[in-house]
Amino acid sequence: MESAREEAFGPNVGQFRRQPTGPQRWYTPVAAIDTTHTSHNIALTACALGIAMGVGLSMAYVCGWSTWGVFGMYVVLVSTYHMLEYLSVALYNPERLEMGSFMFNPDVDNGYIMAMGMSLVEYAVGYGGRTPGVITVVGLGAAVAGQIVRTLAMVTAKTSFNHYVATRQVADHSLVTHGIYAYERHPSYVGFYVWSVGLQVMLQNVCSAVLFSAVLGYFFVKRTKKEELFLIRFFGHKYLEYRNQTRSLIPVGLIKY
Repeated sequence: MESAREEAFGPNVGQFRRQPTGPQRWYTPVAAIDTTHTSHNIALTACALGIAMGVGLSMAYVCGWSTWGVFGMYVVLVSTYHMLEYLSVALYNPERLEMGSFMFNPDVDNGYIMAMGMSLVEYAVGYGGRTPGVITVVGLGAAVAGQIVRTLAMVTAKTSFNHYVATRQVADHSLVTHGIYAYERHPSYVGFYVWSVGLQVMLQNVCSAVLFSAVLGYFFVKRTKKEELFLIRFFGHKYLEYRNQTRSLIPVGLIKY
């Protein structure tokens, strides 16, 4: 693991500076960023997230308990989620660390980006008639709780955690049944679900809250069913015993194969 971490953050990763061949100055494309996992791109992405957190905190502090203040909290929560996704993998599962670990586009087809954009449009359209209240507090609490659950799941699973469904077992993949996994079979999925829906409740986005609940619910039920089939293949009766002893808030049995 140490060698992987050293390679991921080593001094030779992302050397964009090149030796000039003529009377030209050193060149570093500071404003350039792509999906290549280099120290340059990591730094720019982390810097952008840090700036977003700072702006969000400033908005929340200056605007207080208002529509703009709530939006500032939203920015902080979203930025924190993406930062923790990357950090959790970097610290506990560096072998699988990549730019995609920031999880800006987890489903590759831009579904997450479009969904978040749609929620912002709904919030902007209804901006004038939304006064923060009890429902805002409920949504904020749910989003924070969901983030805690998801991060705990990643930290507890360590090298056994993967952002994508594992279709083959590797040497460092073991069955995790302790910690938060002793109470919930799929805490990372439950955490993300509660976090994402909680954000929409906090913003008082009625349409987005309903759509997020339905679409994510179906997605995670289907994904969990597929994942458990592979886990049974990997761990056999050990996983079957664990599944019988540990419940899940995700109703896996709703989808039949």
